[in-house]
Amino acid sequence: MTIKHEIIEDSSPYYIRFTHPGIKDLLDYCHQHIPDLSDIKVFQHYIFPWEQSQKILSLVPAAKVIPFQQDRVSLFITAPGYAYTAHKDGANHRFSLNYTIRVLDNKCKTSWYSDEDLKEYKIDDVYNSWSREIEGFDNSKHTPIKTMIAKPYEGVLVNTDMWHDWDNSNSNNYRIVLTLRHKYPADNYFNDVRRTLFGY
Repeated sequence: MTIKHEIIEDSSPYYIRFTHPGIKDLLDYCHQHIPDLSDIKVFQHYIFPWEQSQKILSLVPAAKVIPFQQDRVSLFITAPGYAYTAHKDGANHRFSLNYTIRVLDNKCKTSWYSDEDLKEYKIDDVYNSWSREIEGFDNSKHTPIKTMIAKPYEGVLVNTDMWHDWDNSNSNNYRIVLTLRHKYPADNYFNDVRRTLFGY
């Protein structure tokens, strides 16, 4: 099945920003179903109810060729002034397919770091179903190998199997991102999805 994804920026192996026909309908629907933000002071992982999840997946062209988790169609909601430590997603998640639902400035950065640079840190994997996290990470002491500033109403294929963080500490706005994960994450890497969606 051929799906038209138009690359906006290819910064492999870290991320690829893209768009496709119908993206506005998808993101408008998600925007209409953002939960109440008044009680979110740091970060919330919000999972859509089943019916809304199915509607969202029906609007995602990649869902026709990639088996995404049906019960984890979710938003990452980051409050103003909040930053998240360097981590790799889940116990074995290799990529995330994201869509920027609300990005109101250019002050939230996602950065990637090398294994070598962070090798001295202890890894907290107690909650490894969610994330492999660097304990005591101080991003001021490290130079990212790549940094992305997300743009509104775009798709982003993200390599989550490399150390990365996001930093909204300089923003006065909420950052909201739709996140989709593979049903079988361990065996599906960033480059696999790049070939599926972009043909190379």
